[in-house]
Amino acid sequence: MATFSQSTINKGSDIVQDFLCSTCEDKKLDNTADFYCESCVKFFCGNCINLHSQLFTKHDTFGREHMKKWPVTKKVEDLLLKCDVHKDENLKMFCDEHSELCCTNCAFLNHRHCPKVTLISDIVKIQSTDLKKLSVSIQTILEEMRKLQGNQEASLQYMQNFFDEQLQKIHETRRKINAALDTIEQKTLNEMKDTLTKLQASCKDDVDKCISLQDELKQLRDAIQDISAKSKLELSFIATWKCKDKIQHCETFLKKNYLQVRVSITFQPNSEIVQYLSKLSGLGKIDHSTQTLRVQENPNKVFTVQGKSAHNVKKYDSIECYIRAICVLPKGQVLVADYRNNTIKLLDQQHKVVSDCRVTSSPSDMCQITPTEVAVTLKSEVQFITVNNRKLVEGRKL
Repeated sequence: MATFSQSTINKGSDIVQDFLCSTCEDKKLDNTADFYCESCVKFFCGNCINLHSQLFTKHDTFGREHMKKWPVTKKVEDLLLKCDVHKDENLKMFCDEHSELCCTNCAFLNHRHCPKVTLISDIVKIQSTDLKKLSVSIQTILEEMRKLQGNQEASLQYMQNFFDEQLQKIHETRRKINAALDTIEQKTLNEMKDTLTKLQASCKDDVDKCISLQDELKQLRDAIQDISAKSKLELSFIATWKCKDKIQHCETFLKKNYLQVRVSITFQPNSEIVQYLSKLSGLGKIDHSTQTLRVQENPNKVFTVQGKSAHNVKKYDSIECYIRAICVLPKGQVLVADYRNNTIKLLDQQHKVVSDCRVTSSPSDMCQITPTEVAVTLKSEVQFITVNNRKLVEGRKL
């Protein structure tokens, strides 16, 4: 068997096998080979092939346009010959009963009791292979695998988008709870302020009354001191009764307000709120649903119509409906785009119109964005519409 060197060049996900120039490799240079000499069993780059052709004029060399005449790369040989279980052993036998390729170790350990274990070198003399057919089969499987990979990657993105949408709902729920608590707190603060204002008003009235009575008593005291040495009998008599009356009035006021020396305002928290919140396991229920999507089938497959039915989607329309697009959401709601009436209509599972939404121009197409949202193409913009509790709600525009 010929021995040679090869390098591997990675291009995306495809592996391209290539060879190194044998002469350059001896000089510890990694130059890609462009020619193969069947006589020398060696590879040459564009420079080295010139010297080789001068020295060996009768040798047949094959360029890359004739790579079918080049030997199989060592990497390909190892990929095909090496046993998947015993990595250092080559596959040499085939078990007909188990339809398995075997190395000598596999044959001894797992197939020594099998009735027909044949050398591969003997089988190939009587059994042919169709590599072209295998290549087509592999290509078909690769296409299906790529489709599956694309679907799964789309599912990952779909899940992430749906997660982000639900995350916004969680944040919105938290904002609503915060707003409700803020409202309750503000009401409690207002009640506290009202209580304080009322108590302060009562105390202020007492203070004002005290100041007023003190001023009146001081005036009477000063008047008494002024007339005490002037023998004014009538003024003395009047002053006496005015003082007695004012003193009695003050004593009554003091007796009435004597016990109201200090007033305190206290707050008793509503423990039920904290107890209720502490019992909750979260802001809501986290759930998930699995939706089986139809895998893209053969575009040339023939479909047979099993039946049809007509439904009236006219609702407050001035002219005859003209449906340009239909979209079915995961929960079974049907949205139709009425081109002539500039309207998107929501149908229930009985195909009755339950909600409609006027748009700025004639809708020409529509597609689903999320399980509850569609995008509608209009004359010069894209209108997003959401289904919320059997109602159509206009969203953002592009």
